[in-house]
Amino acid sequence: MPSRKKTNEIFSEMRIFFKILAVVLCVFFACYFLFNTVSLARLERAVVNDYKSIYSISRRFSSYYNNVDSVSLEKGRYYKNGVDIVVNSDTNVKVLSIGIKKLRTELEKLIGDNLWTIAVFQNPSKYVHFDPLRKNYEMFYQEGNKDVIEDIVDKESLRATYQSFYGCNLKLTEKYKEDETHELIRSMFYPIYNKKHLDSLLVVDIKASLLYDKVTKFNKEYNTVINWQGSNTYQKSMYLPCSEQDEITLGIGFVDVFKEILIPSILFALSFFFLRVNYNRRKYLLQFDRMTGFYRRDFYEKRLKRMRTHALLIIDIDHFKRINDTYGHKKGDDVIQEIAERILGTIRRKDAAIRWGGEEFLITFKSLSYEQLEVKAENIRAAIEKELVKKLAITVSIGGVVDADMSFSEAYKLADSALYLSKENGRNRVTMAD
Repeated sequence: MPSRKKTNEIFSEMRIFFKILAVVLCVFFACYFLFNTVSLARLERAVVNDYKSIYSISRRFSSYYNNVDSVSLEKGRYYKNGVDIVVNSDTNVKVLSIGIKKLRTELEKLIGDNLWTIAVFQNPSKYVHFDPLRKNYEMFYQEGNKDVIEDIVDKESLRATYQSFYGCNLKLTEKYKEDETHELIRSMFYPIYNKKHLDSLLVVDIKASLLYDKVTKFNKEYNTVINWQGSNTYQKSMYLPCSEQDEITLGIGFVDVFKEILIPSILFALSFFFLRVNYNRRKYLLQFDRMTGFYRRDFYEKRLKRMRTHALLIIDIDHFKRINDTYGHKKGDDVIQEIAERILGTIRRKDAAIRWGGEEFLITFKSLSYEQLEVKAENIRAAIEKELVKKLAITVSIGGVVDADMSFSEAYKLADSALYLSKENGRNRVTMAD
């Protein structure tokens, strides 16, 4: 069973560790939360820039559309360069498949698999290009849907966008679920006008998961914990460019931050704690005697030499050589340890106990008179004599001195002479220098 002192030391070290951990957690939490809030603003700009880039790339298609040749096609369905063409009646059809595939290539460089469909509707709806053709678009090439493009333009407020020098001449819809695939998507509508006439409507369908993928990639790249949905402690809401509906929210949750910093905080706190323990242990070994817990002579003697006021005792164990010779050095060490414990039990925390030699100790006191020091010395002597020490009757001899203006060397000689008198006069006694 560990001693009470050892148990108290263990609990004391545990309390220190948890205090360190608490401080580290607070510091890491504050710094990481601040880092995430700053990063959130950066992510918000990145999301906006992605959509602006999508719009910029898509707008270039109008130049291609206006300068491409046409071919005569009969009513039917065609497949050119990976693009489905649905012709509702015999007509001249613009050769757009190559341009649509180039547009897809450029957009996929930016958003990858989040590009869902590219479609180009002619006005009136005599033909439509799809990359790829999905079932939910079949309504657009059925007969009787000639006004569907006009309906979209009116609904999305895209009438006469050619008059726009700045701002949005296209529209991003709120997210909706595609009936056939149940995929959540957003559609970007870009009307192509020539001489104030709506010639065509470019539709780019984008998976709503683009935002999720962007946040996930950003978190992985910058080690953040930003959420794109759910409850957050701190959050910012915004609309995507050219969208006036379906507000999106980016935020940070305390729980997510805490989970992320917990393990690093524990590891850092443990590292700091063990560095502290190692430092204190090295410091202790340099300052204190391992056997007794008293100050080491080579550490404390420098302080003593700077002092001019002294109240000190020299304590020596009587007949210690006989103990070593009779019972062995292990027994002698045990005796020294217990005597040290008894001495510590009789002095104050502000007093200093020094292991001066093998079985010799020096105790220096603060603010004690001659009479008080003599009483203290007698108390120490009695505390050692009154009970057996490791089942042995042990006594000590003590010499003391009190002086207000004397070097340590002079004070030590007086105390040592007094100790000699204690031994000469029968040991187990206190002698104070005059």
